[in-house]
Amino acid sequence: MIKENVAEEKFAHDRQATKKARLAEFVAGLSQRRSSDWAWEHYKDTVEDLIKLLDARRVMEIGGGRWPLLNQDEIASSNIRYVVNDISDSELALAPAHVDKARFDIAQTTKLELEVSFGQIDLMFSQMVFEHVSDVHQAYRNIHKILSPGGVCLNFHPVLYSPPFVINWMLPDSMSARLLRMFFPNRHKEDVPKHPAKYDHCLISRREENAMRSMGYSEVWQIPFWSHDYFKKIPGVYQLDSAVSRIAERNNWATLASFCYTLVVK
Repeated sequence: MIKENVAEEKFAHDRQATKKARLAEFVAGLSQRRSSDWAWEHYKDTVEDLIKLLDARRVMEIGGGRWPLLNQDEIASSNIRYVVNDISDSELALAPAHVDKARFDIAQTTKLELEVSFGQIDLMFSQMVFEHVSDVHQAYRNIHKILSPGGVCLNFHPVLYSPPFVINWMLPDSMSARLLRMFFPNRHKEDVPKHPAKYDHCLISRREENAMRSMGYSEVWQIPFWSHDYFKKIPGVYQLDSAVSRIAERNNWATLASFCYTLVVK
């Protein structure tokens, strides 16, 4: 019996080591990509690739609200339980019936009460959510509780020191909302709502990586992407900002990146 237990533990350890090696190789491939256009166009592919790589069976989308990333056919073909989280009852009410729903604030400090058990979710992910989170480090602590051993969370978020996000951060919400609608007319509450942006710890730095490791994550990767289209309708400013982005990309100045894939492994 003891020998059998030892053999099972060794098999589980070897399997976990293999999965980590494959994940590190996957991240190395992502790190070769530099363009924000690529990050946006291939985000869904990246999530689906992670589901396959991790052999994930329980997946949670953070802040998915009314528009979950995966549709019913994709969920069925992946053979996963798909849970959509959001802080808003009204947003979850608009989510399709084929997903499970979990209303809670990912950054809440009070006890999380979930239909899914802690330590049961194999993959968590979010897209343009963490700039709205009030306490990002608390969010990562909660994510650590929710993830299964070896589980992964991928967050796709803006980087604060990119100029459009600095402007959005500094302006009052009412003013930034009007400004955003000038360039993107669909950004209103009936179509694509604009939520208050806090940009708490939406940074790329060794300090951020170390902070997340101190929470118990075994691996932390931050993959920067450069360039954006927010200034496209402002001649001169757009060209100047694009030139700065190209210089930052060539020199790998991550603090001036526009967006980031942050991946953590429990």
